[in-house]
Amino acid sequence: MISVFFAVSQELACLKSQVNIVKKIRYAHAVFYQAEFHGFPITLVQSGIGKNVSDVIHHLSKCFRIQLMVSSGFAGSVNPGVGVGDLVIGKHVLHSSQETWGEAITVDATLSCDTSFAELAVALSSADNLRSHCGDILSVDKIVRKSSIKKCIGSQTSAIAVDMESFAIGERATAMGIPFVVVRAISDGADEDLEIYEDMVTAGGDVNIPGTMSYLLKKPHRIPYLNRLRKQTRSATNTLSVFFPNFITQIYNSLLI
Repeated sequence: MISVFFAVSQELACLKSQVNIVKKIRYAHAVFYQAEFHGFPITLVQSGIGKNVSDVIHHLSKCFRIQLMVSSGFAGSVNPGVGVGDLVIGKHVLHSSQETWGEAITVDATLSCDTSFAELAVALSSADNLRSHCGDILSVDKIVRKSSIKKCIGSQTSAIAVDMESFAIGERATAMGIPFVVVRAISDGADEDLEIYEDMVTAGGDVNIPGTMSYLLKKPHRIPYLNRLRKQTRSATNTLSVFFPNFITQIYNSLLI
C-alpha cells in the first residue's frame, strides 16, 4: 500500500476529493484515511506539522502493510528559479536542527530518496506538462519565515526547497526498509517572507481559527498577504492534484504489482 503524508488539511485536499474514503482512523493528533483510488489501496495521512510524524508512522505500520511512503504537501522555495506552484521532487533529504538562523547554515544528516520512484515522478511531471525540479530538500524544525534566510539556505546548501516533515518520514522509512520519496509543491517563493506562525495551525494540521483571528486582530495590515498566500497554496494544491493520479496509477501498474 502507498501511504502519502501531508502535514495540514489544505495539503491533503489535493487527493482527498479524488479517492473513495473507506475508513477514517484517528491516532493522537493525526488522522489516517484508508481509501481506494480506482481500485488501488492508498492511505492518506494528515500528520500535523513537524517531526512528530515519526510516532504516527510507527502506529500506521501496525495497521497497514506499507510499500511506499510519499512525503507531500507544500514546501518553501530557497532558489529563485523554483517558483510558486512548481513541483519539487527529492533526490536527497537534508536535516538541520538549528534553533536560530545566522550567517552559517548547518546540515546535520542526509538521506537518499528512492531513485526509481524519483525518476518516475520526474518523467510523469514532464508528461503532465508540470514545471518541476528534482533536487535536495532541507527539513527544519521551525518555520523559515525570512526571505534572507531562505536565500542563505539556497546558497550554502544543495537544497532547492525547505519543509518540516520529510526527513522524519525518510528516517523512519529507512529504518523500516521501506522506500520513500518526496513530492511537494511550492507555496511560497524564495523572495518573499512567510507570515505564518505555529499557533495558526493546530497540532493535527487544521486551521486554528482563534489563533488566526488573534493574529489578524493584532496585524490587520497582513490580511492582503494572507489572501495572496491562500491563492499560492491553491496553486500548489492544483499542481499536486494534477500529478498524483497518474503517479499512483503508474506505481501500482508497473512497480508494486
